[in-house]
Amino acid sequence: MKSKIAAGLIAAAWLAAGSAIAEPFQSFVNLCLAANGDAQAVATRAKAGDWFDVPPEALEDFGKGFQDSALYLNFDLSQKVAPVEPIEMLVTGWSDGKTALDMDGLRLDICGLMSPEADTRVLNRDVTAHLGFPPVTNDGMTLWLFSRGADGFVSETALMDSDDKAIFAAARKRRLYALYSVNDGELGGLMLGAIRPPA
Repeated sequence: MKSKIAAGLIAAAWLAAGSAIAEPFQSFVNLCLAANGDAQAVATRAKAGDWFDVPPEALEDFGKGFQDSALYLNFDLSQKVAPVEPIEMLVTGWSDGKTALDMDGLRLDICGLMSPEADTRVLNRDVTAHLGFPPVTNDGMTLWLFSRGADGFVSETALMDSDDKAIFAAARKRRLYALYSVNDGELGGLMLGAIRPPA
């Protein structure tokens, strides 16, 4: 991938998630995709649902470089009891394009859903079925690059080898999404980056 923007998405996603990285595909669809990756909209959905935010003071360097960065759990950490359901973690935040991607005039929102019980193969299968097209592999990472149209998800794989100017031009016409399948050996899940002009 030639673009600094595309490469920056990977670094930005990992920076926002820190060392925390949940198969819960439906939770990802309900929170991240349903909100088009918009950080504020995701946070609103999380707070209205059965998600509990982790106090900022407990996060150390989590979300460095991002605005409104937050980590939510699907159980109440203060209760100090193991959850009945598989543990899920939701991360969200946003950054200006200059900070996150070294490109003015863009905004990057991130939304990730992770779990220690994630099955990467199942996740990749479910994402492919949901989007309607297969992923590509770049620098050892599995990702789907797409936009959304009136009829659903639209593959933007053709932009993978484009330079920054081409991606910038595309992002000014339509919101672009880069969805990564991530796994660090202990935790796995999905990390979505949404690129668009600032509102």
